[in-house]
Order: sequence, then structure tokens, then C-alpha cells
Amino acid sequence: MFLKNIKSKKIFFCSYTFFFCLILFVGIIVRLLFLSKFPSALNCDEASSGYEAFSILHYGIDRNGNRLPVFLVAWGGGQNALLSYLIIPFISLFGLTFFSIRLPMAILGCISLLVFYFLLKRIANKKMALLGLFFLAICPWHIMKSRWGLESNLFPDLILLFSFLFIKGLEDKNKFLYYFSFVIAGLSAYSYGTSYYFLPVFLFPLLFYSYRKKYITIKQGIFSLGIVGIVSMPIILYVIINTFELSQINLPFMTIPRLEVNRYQEITSIFSSDFFKNSFSNFWNSLVILFTQKDGLPWNSLPIFGTIYLFSLPFTIFGILNSFKKEKKIEVKYEYLFTIWFIVGFVLLFLCEPNINRLNILMIPILYFTVLGLYISLIKIKKYSIFLIAIYTFFFFFFCFVYLKQDFNSYGTFESDLEEVITYVMQFEDKEIHITEKIQSSYMHVLFYTKYNTQKFVDTVIYEDKSAPFKHVLSFGNYFFDVMENIEFQENKIYVIKKEEQSYINIEKFRKEEFSKYIVIFT
Repeated sequence: MFLKNIKSKKIFFCSYTFFFCLILFVGIIVRLLFLSKFPSALNCDEASSGYEAFSILHYGIDRNGNRLPVFLVAWGGGQNALLSYLIIPFISLFGLTFFSIRLPMAILGCISLLVFYFLLKRIANKKMALLGLFFLAICPWHIMKSRWGLESNLFPDLILLFSFLFIKGLEDKNKFLYYFSFVIAGLSAYSYGTSYYFLPVFLFPLLFYSYRKKYITIKQGIFSLGIVGIVSMPIILYVIINTFELSQINLPFMTIPRLEVNRYQEITSIFSSDFFKNSFSNFWNSLVILFTQKDGLPWNSLPIFGTIYLFSLPFTIFGILNSFKKEKKIEVKYEYLFTIWFIVGFVLLFLCEPNINRLNILMIPILYFTVLGLYISLIKIKKYSIFLIAIYTFFFFFFCFVYLKQDFNSYGTFESDLEEVITYVMQFEDKEIHITEKIQSSYMHVLFYTKYNTQKFVDTVIYEDKSAPFKHVLSFGNYFFDVMENIEFQENKIYVIKKEEQSYINIEKFRKEEFSKYIVIFT
């Protein structure tokens, strides 16, 4: 009997280890494989983050001339800086490419698989942790956001990492890990504007509850908040400067910029004159997005699958209800962390004009409650558990098939096949090069693909209105950006147009060079 028990434990351990390695391998592969090809087009925001990283690496300034900025002026309304700084080492290794600018987000997505697994293992059990790893590995939202460089999508993964280090530090009585978790929390303030509201409202009750449960002392709680305050102080100063319209701070080692328009003001209702009306509108629209799992932006979720698979919603609700019950189906240590996280994230629904990016901080607790509900359901219906896992596996492979077929160039903020044509026209340095504005954020793509000298850009750029929320670039160097149907073609100049614009031009009288979707016209 004793030998039988040992044998069965060995079989369980081997099968558990096998499935852990298999799930982790699949999760990593689906986030890293063909990273430069899918998405099939370059997004203007990831091009911006990448070029800013290139500029800071080689020239020490961003494209607005600010030295080592804590926040990027970027388009005019601002862009979070953390991703650009994370991209810098990869650009130094691989150059300014699709792969290098997407790799930090993909690596963080892979790390999050392990972090989520070990967090669930600590607060629940190995079986729920394995189920959590499986669910996160195949989650459409997490796969899609891990494969392209939108800076705001760092935020939920950083808070997940904070949560794991926080719990591990408490459990192991490891002060270094405990306090280091608050360094991560402070750094997350540089990832997205919603962090300015989320962090204080999340950390205060989390620390207060931890103190009530005698996990920490008052001194530890105050010191923890002090760490977050010190790490995030430059971004706190940025918020103060831009809220009260104070002067920009320029230091040799840092710039805290003053923007004409603040993104964090634009996307929240706090500063609105119709605060209550906008807040309830935000809340209702956010609920619609969370329940339907779509926001109309196909780069955030695919209609057939949603963010966490459409049929997962009952498990999410079941998990939420179980966590708020006094008599729980399964005991989870430190569940208050996810409860506080969820409640604080829920309050943010009133403040943000919603899309999936802006609600991203809610996604990790939603994933947790979904896994909890799914785990309890599997305990109840053991004989159907393989069938349920098979359904998720089928939809995961179906999702991968559909995702790989997506034409990202058809999406509003993505452009593909530009590198070849821009590389081609780079040789004509002595001529004016006019590029169609049919290309989304055309000037940004030129900067990215030409790896343009940032100081030269700062010195030569001409804006239509420098104080506008979105600074429209008219020209820099020998590059000009035009609405093609409104211009008269002049001799000895080069024009880059999209093929669908040929109807505006008598193209037959010019010499031309054709590319996949573009035509270079020589006059």
C-alpha cells in the first residue's frame, strides 16, 4: 500500500510537471514566435515609443528636444515613457526594428505567466495555479497585448508582479522582496496615466488591511508608501506641473515636461464640467465593454473570442460571487489583494472614457476570478472537466488561426510595407520628398524607418500649430507631408502616394517606381 501511494504520487508529480512545462512552453511560443510579422503592420504609437528610445539612446533627447524625459511629449498630448526606456537595451542589440520594439512587452508577458502561476500557488494550491497558468497562457487579451508595443499595456503586468513580490515578501518574511515590490509599484506610475489614480487608492487600503491582519507594522506601511513616493516623485511633479500650469523642469539628468494638453486630463471625467453625466456614461459604456468583451478596436479583441473568450463570463461572475461569500467553496489566502484590486479598478470605470486599453488594470483580477470560478466548477463536475478544458483548447487554436489571418494594415492606426519605399527614397537627399498623409502618422514612420538624426529633426521640424493637442508636422529636413489631392506637382521633386490615390493625379506623364501599396513619382 505504501509503495502504491509513492508510485501514484510520482505519476502525479510527473504528469503535473509535464503539463506545467507544456503549458508554459505554448504560452511563451505564442507570445514570442514571429513577433516581427504578427501584427503584420506597425502601429503609430509603437513606432513613436521605438523612435523615442532610439533618440534617447543615441542623442540623449526625445523628438521634442527634452533630455531624458520622465514623460514624453510625443504627439503633443503626451506618451508614457517607461516602455521607451525598456526598449533601449534591445535597440542597442538588434537595432530599431519591429522585433526590438515589441520584445520588452513580449518578455514581460512571458514573465507574467510564471508570476501568475506562482502567485496562485502561494495563495491557493498547485491545481488552481496550473489552471491559472493554462488560462493566462491561452487568454486572447494577454496574447494580443503582449505582441505589440503599446506602452499602457505594461501597467497590469507590473501590478501583477508587484502583487506576487508583495505576497512572497509577507509569506517568507523577506523584507527585501517586500520593499522591492513597492519599487515596482512606483515604476508602474511611468507606464500609464490611470496609475495616478489607481496606485494611491489601491495601496492605502491594501496596506491598512495588511496592518489589521498583523502582516505588517505601521512603520512598514509608512516606509512602503515612502518608497512608492520616492520612485514616482518625478511623475508626481509632472502631474503637479501640468495640473497647475507651472514651468517645465530641465535638469542635466532629467526633464519633467510641461505639455500643452495632458492625456490624463483628456481621458478622464474628473476635469470635465459635466462630471456626473460623463462619469455615469463612462461607467455604463465600460460595463458594456466588460460584458461584451469588445470595444470596437480589433487590435484589442477579436469579435468571435473577446478578451477572455465570450463563454467565460459565467465563470467570472461565479468566481466574484464566491470571493464575497462568507462560506467559500475554496479558501484563498490573501484574497483581499484581488478584492481590493477589483473594487478600485471598478471605481475607475466612472473616471475613464472606456476602451480595453484604458480598462486594462481590471483585466488581471477578472482573470483571477474567472480562474477561481472555473476551478470551483471543475471540482463540482469532475467527469466533465476534460471536456471543458478541451473546449478552451479548441478555441485557443481557433483564435490563433484567426489572429494570424488578421490584416492589421486595414486597422486605423497601423501601416505596413513602408520600410521598402522609405528606404528607397532615402537616397534622394538633395531633393524634396513629399509623402502622402493617407499614411497614418506618416512623419512618424519616416523617422522610424530612416532612423533620422533627432537633433536635426528638432532643428528643422515645422508644425502647423505647435500648441495643438496633436502637433501636425508639415515638414522636417527634406521631407514634406501633404494631402495629395490639394497640391500641384512641381518639377525636380519626389512624391510618395498610395496606389488608391492615383485618381487624383495624371500619373502617366511622370516617371514612377511601384511598390506593394505605394508609388514613388519623379517629376
